[in-house]
Amino acid sequence: MRDTESKENSCNQYYFMISYICNQYYIQEVKNVDQHKWTAINYTLPREPSRIRVSIWRKLKKIGAVSIQQSMWILPSSDESSGLFNEVKDEVFRNGGEAFMLAFSPDEDGERMIIDKFNAARNEEYGELFEQCEDFFKEIDKEIARENFTFAEIEENEEELDKLRQWYGKIVARDTFCSPLREKAESMLSKCTELLDGFCDKVYEFNEKS
Repeated sequence: MRDTESKENSCNQYYFMISYICNQYYIQEVKNVDQHKWTAINYTLPREPSRIRVSIWRKLKKIGAVSIQQSMWILPSSDESSGLFNEVKDEVFRNGGEAFMLAFSPDEDGERMIIDKFNAARNEEYGELFEQCEDFFKEIDKEIARENFTFAEIEENEEELDKLRQWYGKIVARDTFCSPLREKAESMLSKCTELLDGFCDKVYEFNEKS
C-alpha cells in the first residue's frame, strides 16, 4: 500500500512540475529533445536531517542553478548541466528522497523571464562582491592614514585581493547571460589593484628612506 502511495505521489509531483513550468514559462512543444533550451530538476527530501537539505541547496547554488519554485531549479541545457543535475539527483536518492528532471523550451516571453531570474541571482552575488571591494578601499585608505607601511601589510592585502578575484571568477563562471553588473565588478577589481599598487609604492618609498 505504501509503495503504491509513494508511486502516486511521485507521479503527482512530476506532473505538477510539468504543469507549473508550462503555465509560468509558456513552454512551446519541441519534438527534438536536442533543441530543448533548459533543464529543470525537482526534488523532495525527508525533513530530517536538515543538513542534507542544506547540502543540496549549497550544491545547486554553487553550480549556478536558479530556483523558479520551491525545490525546483533550472539551468541552460547542456551535457554539463545534465551531469550536474544528475549528481544532485543521485544525492537526493541516496538520502531517501525523490527527484525528477525535465528538458523544456519556453517561448520568447518565458525565456526573458527566466533570464531575468538568472541575472537577478548574479546581480545579488555581484552586489556582495561590491561591498567587499568597498571594504578593501577603506582598508587601504586606513593603512595609508596610519602610515602602516610594512611588507606584512602588503602581503595581507594581496591575500584579500586574491580572494576577491577568486570570488569574482566563481560568479563569472555562473554568469551565463552576462549580467549588466559584470562590467562594474571588473572596474571595481581594477580599482582594488590600482590602490594596492599605489600602497606598495608608498611602502617601498617609506622603507627606502628609513
